[in-house]
Amino acid sequence: MRISAALPLALALLASPAAAEVAAEIEHLPQPAGLGRLVRPDGRADAPLVVVLPDALGEDGRSEQYVDSLLARGIATLVLGLGEDLDSRPAALDPSAAPQAIAPVLAWAEEAGFPPGRTGILGFGLGGRAALLGSAGLPAAAIYPGCTGLSLPAHGPALVLQGDASAAGCDALPSRPGLSLHLVKGAGHGWDVPGAIWPSPGPLLPDPAGGERLRAVNDLHATLEAVEAVSAWFGEQLQALSAAAR
Repeated sequence: MRISAALPLALALLASPAAAEVAAEIEHLPQPAGLGRLVRPDGRADAPLVVVLPDALGEDGRSEQYVDSLLARGIATLVLGLGEDLDSRPAALDPSAAPQAIAPVLAWAEEAGFPPGRTGILGFGLGGRAALLGSAGLPAAAIYPGCTGLSLPAHGPALVLQGDASAAGCDALPSRPGLSLHLVKGAGHGWDVPGAIWPSPGPLLPDPAGGERLRAVNDLHATLEAVEAVSAWFGEQLQALSAAAR
């Protein structure tokens, strides 16, 4: 496993107005995914696609900066976790944060015209674990999934981003080609969660590893680093898949 050094901060990407210029499409997806928010560059149906799985409690806005950065690289995103309709939210764990949501969504994306060989999966927390578990060889990235008891895909490119202040068990993860661990310096859990900004104590989030709830602590520098790492990695992986498909 390769442990990457801190990447340069991508202020320009996060400040990009790209997402503001592109209308989001609300899609009714196969169960158990529910509703999804699709954003694609210039309305392109042939753009590479990243399916974004939420954390345990559903989409809460933390995906937006990653969507903006991927869009700036010409990558479409389909964000899950909106619930069954826009007026209701799941009372328990969001079903789209599970591995079982991935295959039906990938089938939907192929039917919608997205190239099947240029798709990746991104997940937050519990959704990150699901992304790794259900990736089926597609590029998969997990943001703070917790390293304890983490199931990693046997093949295919995978990226795990974990705060080095909450990296218990990361040194025991197995190593193989194509698998990367990116430790975000000084970060804990939930560095990109809205509402976790001082002086607020930050929300308590379900532990992806199944332990006690974890306090989310917003960290702008960690968020910038993670957004750049994720978008650059998907840009590289999906470009490689596109070249291999030719």
